[in-house]
Amino acid sequence: MSNILFASMILFFAVEAESHIYYYDFSWANTVDLKIPTEAKEVWDTGHLLSSLQGVVNRAEPRLYVRFQKEYDDFWWNEFQKPGGWLENKKIVKVDNWTSLLEIFQSFIHGLVVYSELVPPTSNLASTISGIENRICLRYDTDEKSVFTKVMNTKLPFTNNIRWLIDPATGKLSTEIDSNSISPSDNPSLKYKCYLWAKNKFLDSGLCSPEFMAYYIDAYWFRSPFSASFPNSTIMNHDFFISRRAFFFDLGVWDDETPIDEPDQKLGSDREILKEILYSMYKNTGGAIFQIGGFVPWIWKYTNEGNAGGKHDAVPTEWELVKIVSGYNGVIDADALGLAGLANASFYQHYPLKRFYQQNPRPSIEDLKRENYLDSNGNIVPKVYISFYMGDFDSSAWLHQKIPQWWSDPARGEISCSWPFNPNLCRRVPHVFDYVRTNATPKDWFVYGDSGAGYLNPGMLAKSARENRVDDGFRTWISHNLYYGRRFDLTITGFIIDGYAPPMPPDGFEAYYQFSPDGIVAQKILRIGCFNNKLPFLRMGIDLHGNPETASETLLRYAREPKPSFCVIRTILKSPSWHKEVIERVKAKTDQIVFIDLYTLFQLVRIAKCQ
Repeated sequence: MSNILFASMILFFAVEAESHIYYYDFSWANTVDLKIPTEAKEVWDTGHLLSSLQGVVNRAEPRLYVRFQKEYDDFWWNEFQKPGGWLENKKIVKVDNWTSLLEIFQSFIHGLVVYSELVPPTSNLASTISGIENRICLRYDTDEKSVFTKVMNTKLPFTNNIRWLIDPATGKLSTEIDSNSISPSDNPSLKYKCYLWAKNKFLDSGLCSPEFMAYYIDAYWFRSPFSASFPNSTIMNHDFFISRRAFFFDLGVWDDETPIDEPDQKLGSDREILKEILYSMYKNTGGAIFQIGGFVPWIWKYTNEGNAGGKHDAVPTEWELVKIVSGYNGVIDADALGLAGLANASFYQHYPLKRFYQQNPRPSIEDLKRENYLDSNGNIVPKVYISFYMGDFDSSAWLHQKIPQWWSDPARGEISCSWPFNPNLCRRVPHVFDYVRTNATPKDWFVYGDSGAGYLNPGMLAKSARENRVDDGFRTWISHNLYYGRRFDLTITGFIIDGYAPPMPPDGFEAYYQFSPDGIVAQKILRIGCFNNKLPFLRMGIDLHGNPETASETLLRYAREPKPSFCVIRTILKSPSWHKEVIERVKAKTDQIVFIDLYTLFQLVRIAKCQ
């Protein structure tokens, strides 16, 4: 091939990549047998290649869409292409082979970053470097059928520029990392060494995002890839965070045990370097709120689940993580296992949100009288008033997957639904927020979800709960929440998760009054009250589980409460139809329980307690 012809082809692909949207079907990933090592390697390696490619090419505009989980990805893709939809007038080019994508987007790719599952943390280092240096992530594997070999065989220009995180001759950590990170002589931790090097080189220098971090399982996944479905490997979640140049990590939180992936490390080593990473991020943000995507990979490590090798339950491990992160102004976008997978967020981030989404009008006194919640004299009718907190939606992945189901549920619009969608998730799934608000009914109400615009423990924002080098965080928490609250018209926080943090001090209540003046629900709080005669509050009630018959029998016990009384009941991933059946079963047996939305409930609490 002549040099002129080759140059013309590169120019053609570059122009095409700028003007079209390319579509690759990776749904075959969910049909492989993860118990077969070669298949597990191929699907992880292809996924990491695709997510890093997306992160690079989708940074400035949406160029590459990867069909991954058919049910969810197809739903949103079809919505985008409807008349008037986001992509209605875009030309879509379907590509059958991922190697063709490398040819099409070669002008975006500056090189490769190569790691090994024999040195597990290097997979996360690769994703960090991919975002900063526009490299494609590859696991080193010389097998002739491996993804690595196929990429090298393309002989595309970027294959000549490789950053090695391991020594290909020995399979050990590269000399660059091994000789330029300082690890205490009594700390043999490979993870400590890797993340300290990455922190010094990329985070402390300001090369990484001051807004986003990523907590996803590293290549230890290869020890038991079959422990969960492939989407739960979360390798496809990397694309958004690579596009934002986020710092990736995977570290344990306990100081009373060593993790299964490094049982010989110094006790508390993971926790120690985690805190240093978070403090570096705190400095980079100037004390602002930052967002961490991902969650404890509890099936594989850090807990007592299955073969994870720990002694702590999954929920306490979650709470310990959130407590630590909160102490540095971090919030969690909690892609928890089960519904953890989310591809294409680097693509979705460009979806055009409106400047403002208005809710239904808040209930007035006349509305309350009309509904017989108040008598003609303005007194609360003596009943038990219950609102469902229809959680949990502090995860972009969960929200992306469940909304197609919930918004097509026939009961939605027939019962009052209080939806706790953490508004900060609009950074990764803005299309979901536009869809739910555009298609909301008069019965759909929206509140801040877990703790506000991001899952943290607000008790850890207090200066008294923090280490000396970190300032009080309530002021920045107020401004962070006001931004989202004003955009999405939110004035109630449906659930403040206190976890292992201390209860909120008075400064915390004052902070919440600024952006959640119509009410808050928390764990470590009095059952009911009104802070300074202006902020109504309730303690969260029970978590309601089981089938509708069992759940309704549980709720019937509340009919014996002194009246009037007010309660918020949390449900997790329950449909509107499930809630409707529970409500109907309760109503069939008592007229003493009334089910209402959270805005109506707190209006009644204000009347009862704030006057």
